[in-house]
Amino acid sequence: MSKQSANWKLWIAGARPRTLPASVAPVIVGAAAAWQYLAMLGVCTEQYPEPAACTANRAAQAVLLGRFWPVAVLCLIVALALQIAVNYANDYSDGIRGTDNGRDIPEPDDNPYDEPFDEPHPRKPQRLVASGVPARQVLRAAGVAAGIACVAGLAAVIVAHAWLLLAVGALSLLAGWTYTGGRHPYGYAGFGELGVFLFFGLAAVLGTQYALTGTIDLTGILSSICCGLNAMMLLMVNNLRDIDEDQRHGKRTLAVRLGEGNARTALAACVGAELLVSIVIVSALWPGWGVLLMISGIAVPLRMMRGVARHEFRGALMDAGYQTLFFAALIVLCVAVGGL
Repeated sequence: MSKQSANWKLWIAGARPRTLPASVAPVIVGAAAAWQYLAMLGVCTEQYPEPAACTANRAAQAVLLGRFWPVAVLCLIVALALQIAVNYANDYSDGIRGTDNGRDIPEPDDNPYDEPFDEPHPRKPQRLVASGVPARQVLRAAGVAAGIACVAGLAAVIVAHAWLLLAVGALSLLAGWTYTGGRHPYGYAGFGELGVFLFFGLAAVLGTQYALTGTIDLTGILSSICCGLNAMMLLMVNNLRDIDEDQRHGKRTLAVRLGEGNARTALAACVGAELLVSIVIVSALWPGWGVLLMISGIAVPLRMMRGVARHEFRGALMDAGYQTLFFAALIVLCVAVGGL
């Protein structure tokens, strides 16, 4: 394998592709909730002459649907670019602190599939700074990704006339940097799960719905809670995997603070809460078939829990990522089919 090829693979790994579902899913869910709201906005009882409120609603619906897809795509670009920026920023911050040192990374030629080795000798994903990439380059990459997110976000705000989202975007950038950066990173104090719940759940879903409709509703709120819980599960599995290294380097994640056993219990509580809220949403959107489809997916979080208990974190992380996408696909299907 050439040095240049290995370097590109390292940069791709540094973007942490397996975390990207946590950024894509909330935008998809927010767009689905927005579409549901807009569909209902145009519903009006047949009267003659048509009430003024119905006429105004139809006009608003036509305007919002006309810019729906451009704004949705821009929101998706913002989410992906911001996630990559956060991943590179975390790599930079953890790297200069030495948190990523000694992750027992296999050499690329030792693994023909370029995948982390499975247990009983787990290997951790490669990190850029810890692998010898200059920290300044990683920070520059984070800045470029953040710049793309800012440009796309500003474009979405202008097109949607959703100026309130400028504040949400600024807070998201600040939260992404201070997760592991700055003097007092909240990711090192056990508040990472709260951060992802707020920004990968509430802010991402409701921000997308607001950009597309100018408002939020109960479907969006409940869906944002589920997305936040799914993001928490992904981070909790990741932190359980890294619990020993984090403890040695003074990174007091929630898993470190609670201990492995209690952290697994907290993960199970998140799984249960997400399933309960999902039932409420799906029952309202597509009773019967939607609930049946949701129940059919319960095996995934259960398998994730079993993988964590067995320290099979590679599979558990894949299941956690799949769960976020499964929920997003389920909501889209319920919105698309449930109203027919």
